[in-house]
Amino acid sequence: MISPYTYKNPTLRLTLSVALLSASIVAYEIQLMHFFTIVQWHHFASMVISIALLGFGASGTLLSLFRKQMVKNAEVMLPTAMISTGLFMSLGIRLSRMEFLLFDSYLLFVDPTQFLRLMGTCFLFFLSFLTGSLALGLIFVKRVSQIGVFYFADMTGSGLGGAFAIFLLWQIEPADLPWVIALMPVLAGLMIIRKKSRYLLAGYGVIVIGSCILQSTEPLNLKQSQFKGISYALNLPEAKVEEQISSPYGLVQVVSSPVQRYAPGLSLNYQEQIGPSRVIFNNGNWYTVIPNVDAKDSHHVLDYTTMALPYALGDPERVLIFHAGAGLEVSHALFNKALHVDAIEPNASVTELIKGPYAQITDSLHYKPQVHYYNTTPRTFLKQSDELFDLIQLPLSGAFGGTVGLNALHEENLFTKEALYEMWQKLSPEGMIVFSSYIDLPPRITLKYAALIAELLESVGTEEPLEHLVAVRSWATLSYVVKKSPLTEKELSALRHFCDELGFDRVLMNGSETEEANNTLQNDHAFELIRQMFGPNRDHLIEVNDFNISIPTDNRPYFYQFLRLKNLVRQWETLGERAALFELGYLILLVTLLQVLILGFVLILVPLFKLGFKGGHKTQVLTYFSGLGLGYMFFEIVLIKYFVRFLGHPIYAVATVISIMLVSSGLGSLFASRMKLPFKKLSMATGLISIMIFGYSLVLSPLLDQTVGWPLWGRLLITVFTIGVPAFFMGMPFPLGLQLVHSKHQSQVPWAWGINGCVSVISTLLAAIIAVELGFKAVLLWAAAAYLLSAISLRWLNRDGLSNKGIS
Repeated sequence: MISPYTYKNPTLRLTLSVALLSASIVAYEIQLMHFFTIVQWHHFASMVISIALLGFGASGTLLSLFRKQMVKNAEVMLPTAMISTGLFMSLGIRLSRMEFLLFDSYLLFVDPTQFLRLMGTCFLFFLSFLTGSLALGLIFVKRVSQIGVFYFADMTGSGLGGAFAIFLLWQIEPADLPWVIALMPVLAGLMIIRKKSRYLLAGYGVIVIGSCILQSTEPLNLKQSQFKGISYALNLPEAKVEEQISSPYGLVQVVSSPVQRYAPGLSLNYQEQIGPSRVIFNNGNWYTVIPNVDAKDSHHVLDYTTMALPYALGDPERVLIFHAGAGLEVSHALFNKALHVDAIEPNASVTELIKGPYAQITDSLHYKPQVHYYNTTPRTFLKQSDELFDLIQLPLSGAFGGTVGLNALHEENLFTKEALYEMWQKLSPEGMIVFSSYIDLPPRITLKYAALIAELLESVGTEEPLEHLVAVRSWATLSYVVKKSPLTEKELSALRHFCDELGFDRVLMNGSETEEANNTLQNDHAFELIRQMFGPNRDHLIEVNDFNISIPTDNRPYFYQFLRLKNLVRQWETLGERAALFELGYLILLVTLLQVLILGFVLILVPLFKLGFKGGHKTQVLTYFSGLGLGYMFFEIVLIKYFVRFLGHPIYAVATVISIMLVSSGLGSLFASRMKLPFKKLSMATGLISIMIFGYSLVLSPLLDQTVGWPLWGRLLITVFTIGVPAFFMGMPFPLGLQLVHSKHQSQVPWAWGINGCVSVISTLLAAIIAVELGFKAVLLWAAAAYLLSAISLRWLNRDGLSNKGIS
């Protein structure tokens, strides 16, 4: 409850209003990411939000052009902008679902009108970020002498807003989130209404609140893409959504249909009936199948797929299953007499389904004494477990015929060189690892698996890799089994019998000769390449392949990124528009970056027509605030990547990193505002940040790897310290830099605000490209270089005679 003292203190009211507005902007940004991931894919969420976030840059442009008028009318403009932010937030998603604005990701490169619809959608969300950032920028410009306090409120509010957004995702359905979050900026605006036009502004606020309440009574149809898995499933006869859970893990939906079945790459020799299965979709994408388990079953459908290969070779008693889903692979292990099964499933909502409404049809898998479910990430479990396993099973990858590359930017920490080595260390002496994937054309996943396995066997010192490895294929899937000890003649004989009985082909088998294939639909040249991966020319084969099949590492964990930029033009000339459908996700990122670069350049350039292109230290101002925007976002993005694996829960890791970093930066700003910091000290502090980030590029990853096995309280302590300390100092250069510019070139303060906003948006996209091409450490080095550049630009300012007195 806000005390009467708050209303009597305009500065305190404004500070609280800034915090509330900033919290709403971050919460809305997270909600938009969640929404677009549901209706499209997360790549397009990034595109829309990146363009919309240019509202921060546009606000700086407007403030630069109309600074005097806006400052003069700030008493009316501030609450108007905040309340308008709430209006645009509440209506943006609802209006974007109108037919003339609906776009579909798959059609962007084949239907030009889709880009027009996309731009219209971006503009809708641009408005809410424009008005919100305009209010913040106007406060910073008008109260630049108190920038430390207001920047503290901005950063702290943003940090808490991220945590609040995660809370809302647990409590509220996706369709209701916009109007709930929209109430926050409206309340922020109502808090600061002064006497001038108070009745008109209060009435405006009440109308927007009424609109939000009205929207709560009108259900919103999210209208998911026609190309999402759930859209196909709901077109089946009598298909329906049986259960639905909304959470930070995504929108989890269970779809049933009497004709919906699941049997990946099932042997053509299978003679039994396949019953219908319920399928779980997460954010509209196929996630897992719910098995119908009966203790009286005489066979298991997976025994007739290539994924049964490890059970054909032996009798593993202790089994570890990654991404266990609703338990299909768990039931398969139990059917094959496994005595102990550890099932790792990161999505807690999926686990809740088989614990509750679907416990009976799965034969209570979750409650069986030999089964142990863990809601964490596979890498975190590997670091924390001391057990040895007879079988480690990786999830089935890809899609039949190949994918369109929508997972290209997904960090897959399970399929890296370091991850495989950790799995190898967890194997018993006779232990096995099984890799399975759909056969893709052109071959990408199957070849990258082969390269990874060859690298693993080489790194652990096996002299004859094929003595530890076999691979078989069906008409749709391919499975590799890697064994810690050499395969015996008995096991190879069992393999021959397995393939002959089910009509599968032996792709890799030590000592085997070319045989007549049972499955001839595939390109056999691809399987010859797989065999060559285990020879002396592996590195050359990887280098000359049209696709990127290089070995993923923890520094570059992009297993599903197959696009080689140097081959893009040639592929486009050969395949035309179809080339886009091989690596759509990465192409979207590149297109988005190009759009944002052009728009950002225009927004930074336009104010110079009023401010002038020469004099006033504009080059130094541009360099300083660009460096801060790049460095801060680069550092934050890499921290999120690292701490997802360290903390074990992706959603909570993201919220933790953002909250700690922003709140710590806010505290740093508040601390700096209490001091009369000499100009030289600001330059030294900025240089110190550069040195700290450079040090992190060397020690952060090893530190987290060594401590990931600690208990939760220990890992949280490491998290707070490693994020909070640099973030505290990173909160100082921006507000103090604005004060420094204000002391000599007052008219450039809004321009500096706009520069930082534009470059921050550009940096989020640029960081992703650098991470894919060069790795996380390279992003950290770029962040260090950006802060160093800012520090040097301050030296230029000093050389040119700017104030060396205390910055107040």
